[in-house]
Amino acid sequence: MRLKTMWIACMAILLLSCNQQYRIAEMSGTIVEMNSSFDTYPHRQMEELVQSYKTELDREMNVVIGRSTQFMDYKRPESLLTNLTSDVMKSYGDEHLPGGADIGVMNVHGHRATLPAGDVTIGNLYEIYSFDNTITFLELKGSDLKKMFDAYARIGGAGISSNVKLVIDKRKVKSVTIGGQPIDKNKIYHIVTLDYLAEGNDNMSAFRDAVSSVNTGITLRDVMIDWVKEQTRRGNEIESALDGRIVIR
Repeated sequence: MRLKTMWIACMAILLLSCNQQYRIAEMSGTIVEMNSSFDTYPHRQMEELVQSYKTELDREMNVVIGRSTQFMDYKRPESLLTNLTSDVMKSYGDEHLPGGADIGVMNVHGHRATLPAGDVTIGNLYEIYSFDNTITFLELKGSDLKKMFDAYARIGGAGISSNVKLVIDKRKVKSVTIGGQPIDKNKIYHIVTLDYLAEGNDNMSAFRDAVSSVNTGITLRDVMIDWVKEQTRRGNEIESALDGRIVIR
C-alpha cells in the first residue's frame, strides 16, 4: 500500500489548517484501491500537488528559532523539560492574569518528544507539544490544591513551576510550599494549566472543583514557540535546571 501518499495528504491538511489565510470549509473522500493502476493519472497529479504542500511544510518546520544549551528529557519526579514547560506556563500566567499566577501545572506525557541540544526548530516544538492542548486559567481553593498535591504524591510527581517545593515520602505529601508559604486552605489560587488537565484528566480530578475555569484558546505549543523566539530576540539560549522542586524520600 502507498502509505506514503496518505502521510503526505495528512501533512497537506496540517499545513492548510496552520495557515491563517485558509480555513477548511468542507472535507470529503473516496476509497481508492491500491492496485497496479495507482501510479497512473490522475493519482500522480494529486501526489504532485500534495508534494508541493509538503515541501512548503518541511521548509517551515525546519526554521531555526532558538538554541538550547542542553538535551532535555521528560520524566518523574522532575526533569529539565517538564520544569521548563511549567515555568514558561507560569510566566504566561504572570503576563496575562491580574496579579499574576500562583503556579504552573503540566503533565509529564503532555510532552511527546525530547528537546535536542543545539538548534531548536519549529518542528522540534511541534514534535514535543504535538497535542493541540490549550492554556487554561483556573481559580482553585487551597483545600482543593492540597488534593492536587496528594495526587502528585501518589503518581510520583509531574510538571510544576519552580516556586513550588514539594517533598514526598512514601507516596504522601510530607511538605509543600508555594513561594515559601504553606498552602492556605481558604485562599483562592490562580493556576495555569492545560484544558486536558482542567477537565480532571491524568489524576487531576481536584481541578473539576475549580471556582472558575477560563480556556484561553491559545495552544501550549504556540506559547512555547513564542517564548523561544523571544528568548532568541533577547540574545538568550534555552536552558533549564533540576532544582529540587519535587523531592521523593
